[in-house]
Formats: sequence, structure tokens, C-alpha cells
Amino acid sequence: MLTIFNSESLWIGTDMVQFNVIRDALDKEKIKYKYKTYNHLGEWAGAGTLRGNFGSAGNPVGQSVQYEIFVDRKELEKAQAVMWKQPR
Repeated sequence: MLTIFNSESLWIGTDMVQFNVIRDALDKEKIKYKYKTYNHLGEWAGAGTLRGNFGSAGNPVGQSVQYEIFVDRKELEKAQAVMWKQPR
């Protein structure tokens, strides 16, 4: 079971396609992982969200969500090797 105490960040990015390619590769190699998504435009800033206060003009839609993949520390090197084999 992955917890905050035994997991390590493998990848952080905004490209959903790359995110899914890495997840598929980890699944294929039977490496357990967890992921988190962060919507930076939905963060609260004072009286409302950033998007509500300032709008989203100039912010590419594809980069509004950040993805992070975590794996077990013991499998980090194996997961990195699998990740780097994937096409970019």
C-alpha cells in the first residue's frame, strides 16, 4: 500500500497524454502507483477562485491541470527506467 511515508514522486507535468502513457507503462510492468491532480485555476484566492477573480485569458486549457504520479520508494528506479523508455 502506498502512503506518504513510503512513496516518491515519479513525474510531474501538465501533459495528459504523457501522463496516461506513463500510467499505462506502469500498469504493464505491474508497478503500483497513485496520482494526484491539481487544478491551479480552481485554487481559492481571497473572495473566490483564481479563475473567478482574474479570468483564464492567456492560460492554455491543457496546462490548467497539473498531474503527479507517485510510486513506492523501493520501485522508484524500476519505474524511472520504464518511464524513460516511453515515447515523448
